[in-house]
Amino acid sequence: MALSAAWQGRLPLGKVFWLYGVLLSTLVTLLYVWLALREDGGSPLRQFLVLAFVPYTAWILVSIWRCAPNARRPYYGDMARALTVAWAINAALLIVFVEMDRWV
Repeated sequence: MALSAAWQGRLPLGKVFWLYGVLLSTLVTLLYVWLALREDGGSPLRQFLVLAFVPYTAWILVSIWRCAPNARRPYYGDMARALTVAWAINAALLIVFVEMDRWV
């Protein structure tokens, strides 16, 4: 299965970074924003997306880190690792602030 191959670092970095990292997270973000803009707010599904984002973030961070040596050039792997760590920090802060709105 591709998800476990990515987790084990056996896939090309480009596929993991662009397809599973950038494209998938962009689609989920667009779905979240669409739900947030609806009049009913799409609350249960929005909450599910926020909670599912936590394990996804851990999975993509580890997968990109492990697939980085498979990059065509070493600096692509280094850049992907740095960008993914920055993205994970951003995602963690986003999750905290989205959930904080529910607690306050």
